[in-house]
Amino acid sequence: MRGLIVVFGALLLASPAWAQSDEGGSAIELARQHMERGQALYLQARFEEAAAEFDAAYDAQPFSAFLYNAGVALERAGQPARAASYFERYLSTDPSSADADAVRARIAELRAAAAASEAAAQAPPEGEGTPPEGEATAEGPAQPEGAQPEVAQPEAAQPGAAPPETAPPETAQPPESLEDFKSLLSVRTNPAGATIRVMDGDREVASGPTPFAQTLDEGRYHVIVEHPDFQTVEQDVRIDPGKVYVVIVEMSQGQFLGYLRVQSNVAGAQVFLDDREQGPRGQTPFETPIPIGTHQIWVERPGYQMEQSEVEVGIGEDLTVRLDLTRVDFGRLRVVANIEGARVIVDDLQVGVVPFEGQVSAGPHRVRVESDGMKAFEQQVTIRNGQLTPMRVRLRPGVDRGSAWVTTVFTALFIGGGVTLALIGNDFMSGLRAEQDAGRLTSDDPRIDQGLFLYIGADVAFGLSVILGGLALYYFVHDPLPPSEGSVREARDWAFAPMVDPVNGGASLGFVGRF
Repeated sequence: MRGLIVVFGALLLASPAWAQSDEGGSAIELARQHMERGQALYLQARFEEAAAEFDAAYDAQPFSAFLYNAGVALERAGQPARAASYFERYLSTDPSSADADAVRARIAELRAAAAASEAAAQAPPEGEGTPPEGEATAEGPAQPEGAQPEVAQPEAAQPGAAPPETAPPETAQPPESLEDFKSLLSVRTNPAGATIRVMDGDREVASGPTPFAQTLDEGRYHVIVEHPDFQTVEQDVRIDPGKVYVVIVEMSQGQFLGYLRVQSNVAGAQVFLDDREQGPRGQTPFETPIPIGTHQIWVERPGYQMEQSEVEVGIGEDLTVRLDLTRVDFGRLRVVANIEGARVIVDDLQVGVVPFEGQVSAGPHRVRVESDGMKAFEQQVTIRNGQLTPMRVRLRPGVDRGSAWVTTVFTALFIGGGVTLALIGNDFMSGLRAEQDAGRLTSDDPRIDQGLFLYIGADVAFGLSVILGGLALYYFVHDPLPPSEGSVREARDWAFAPMVDPVNGGASLGFVGRF
């Protein structure tokens, strides 16, 4: 199987400077998408569908490579006439291509195959030869001896009818490799107006102004970029089969650039390149032109474990790196309240004072907020991995229990007084009964009334202590003020960091999350 130019370089650039020099960026991107679909279909042996995608790619962006691809796909589909037409269009679009002679020979072979296929389709079926001499046929009377039999003439083809094609072999297998395929080198410069020269040793293979594109065979080449306002930039290039190399050259830096894309399962993660101290270059999904060579990449976001990777960006390479993040095994708790300095207690351990924000292990916790003279608030809170859990608390004043303590003291005093009077009264009345038994006590003795007064005083003291005790209990239990209240809001991600604009320069603050 002979050459196929396969395009799978990324042609859409994100930098504004490059976008200005590539007004057809959207068309190129559309062509790239069709090309990638066509390539996938081709590798699945769905050749006609692949040819349709290549044709759509050419409609979006007229690169001759797309026509060449369509011709190869149709040839594999067993349609030599259509394949030859696409190869002819390829030559008319790129008449100076290095493989022009080989393509012309290929067209001749395809045309011959199409003619043979058409002739085979018009031949009579096998076994229906000329009848024996002198015998009649179903088509007419017997021919006289020595007469030449009439040869049936094929019916004229209808105008506009497509010639019959050769069906592809039923056992056709999908292509396994791209070893014999051709590649495309595309060079863009910033600023535009540079001249590109591609050298194979001492031989100049191709040259032209930017934007530059050239079909190349597998091998090593030396690319020279010259601009009247900048120093000449040179770079050795290794061309592998079956690829398109979109080379970006930043003339002011004298560098060949590749293209780097960083993806992650977490959108908005910060991306650092080569030097973390310079700050993040952007957020995922992230893409940028980047000098070829080895680069360090860090991707991080608060609440997730940092991921790091070392990558090698080749010349003209569109490299996609995916770094997925996993959440840490802790979260953060933020507590705000109406009383500054209120104590924050997590699982019976004071962790700080209001306003509080700190790290707490993931899982359920008992959180208590308290302050002197205020009613405490307590609630069960579940801390989620790598997320911030906000908690808002409103503490209410506690009830003054002074009255309860005063009444409690008086209750105790009256109980003590009652017990004392009762004991004194018992002793006093015991003495009177002893005198009565001895016959020395008369019924009108005034001491009898004194003993009764002692008993009455004790009863009054006990009664007052019961009343005051009940009042003290009421003062201790009764609470006319509302309780403290609070709420735990939904856990969420958080991020807050400066970012450096890799294209326009300058810094800005990025903030993700609501608190």
